[in-house]
Amino acid sequence: MCLARAYFNQHEEPLLQDIAYLRLRDNQVELETLFGEGKVVPGKVIEIDFTASKIVLEPYPAAGS
Repeated sequence: MCLARAYFNQHEEPLLQDIAYLRLRDNQVELETLFGEGKVVPGKVIEIDFTASKIVLEPYPAAGS
């Protein structure tokens, strides 16, 4: 089974792997793996490549940046 991996911009290391669920809520992206591990990332989705099972996220800048 080939589930999605999430990356910040074009970084080599995935932020999270085996993603089975993604929800966009306000200014954040909620991710959950097939195994129930969850992560909430402040940012937005900029690309989804279904053939490569790849989700590319862009983090929002920290306050005061």
